[in-house]
Amino acid sequence: MATTIHRNIKNEADRVPPWHDRVSQVLQADLERRFAAKGATPAQFRLLAALGRGESDTVRGLATALRLDGAAVTRLADRLEAKGLVARAPDPTDARSVRLSLTEAGAALVPVLDAEADAHERAWFGALSYSELRQYKLTLAKLLQPAGIKPDDVWLRRDLGHRPAEN
Repeated sequence: MATTIHRNIKNEADRVPPWHDRVSQVLQADLERRFAAKGATPAQFRLLAALGRGESDTVRGLATALRLDGAAVTRLADRLEAKGLVARAPDPTDARSVRLSLTEAGAALVPVLDAEADAHERAWFGALSYSELRQYKLTLAKLLQPAGIKPDDVWLRRDLGHRPAEN
């Protein structure tokens, strides 16, 4: 026999976090589907793009740039090397370290995945006006403040490459 503790305990559907989680899950699933069709994962794209932007070429530097631990970056690099998208070479200044670089195939894939990421973003957020998108970003930034996370101003100002009519 079930025991009722309180009849006024809120249903999960009445709380904000489960809906926020659901939005995140749907967005991530769509991005994973889009990238899988191109032979990559979102995490692999992040590493390839960081290499392509020249953020770092070491596991340690990429771990910092991607906010991952070194083991996660190593596993990603292993998978990308097996796919022929990343190459490893000894670091000429530190015998204990290796340098990562994009192969020709990796360099060719980055803009394809970047365009897919843009299409994904437009598909989900393109219906928002510029001011709605900016307000959404400001709200996300405000929610992240207590955790000490501050998105950069460039991200806050960037639109989706077009400005829908204001609502």
